[in-house]
Amino acid sequence: MAVVVRHNETGQEWILLGTGFGMYKATRPSVFFGNLLPSDEEGQVTTVAVCDREGTIGWVHSNELTVVQIDGESPSDILR
Repeated sequence: MAVVVRHNETGQEWILLGTGFGMYKATRPSVFFGNLLPSDEEGQVTTVAVCDREGTIGWVHSNELTVVQIDGESPSDILR
């Protein structure tokens, strides 16, 4: 099943290969209380693997893409 996606800003189209999900957490000592009250930073990154017509694989944030076709049909034709 081929899924074609379009980059919202550039209009480039790629084939969707799969999804990825990254999470991170970083802790550093605070300026005044050191390790007693450390500064925490955490988050998540939702990405998808795509490839171009030459087969070059890349990663793109999922919120930057729109699905154009699924097996040659538009999403609106599939979800009536």
